[in-house]
Amino acid sequence: MDKNATRLDQLPPAVKRALDPDFVFLVYPDKIQHFPARQWSQTDYQHMLAEKATVPLRLFLWENCLVAYGPEDLLIVMPKYQQIDALVREPR
Repeated sequence: MDKNATRLDQLPPAVKRALDPDFVFLVYPDKIQHFPARQWSQTDYQHMLAEKATVPLRLFLWENCLVAYGPEDLLIVMPKYQQIDALVREPR
């Protein structure tokens, strides 16, 4: 199993229950933060990723949530998106 998925599997149950499409969760090795992302557009998410993560940025799915990570230990959980290519497709 992937080490990042294992880290997420070990999140406290309260955090897992709190996953909601209106929030973004930042999972660091020593803390977890979340902030509102209500009514965010695809562009808003792309800007946040550019600000929070370093490239090369990789994506994977966990518990029906899109997760981004780069070379550092930060995992960015985005429950709003459930597909790997959700942030790279052109909006319709």
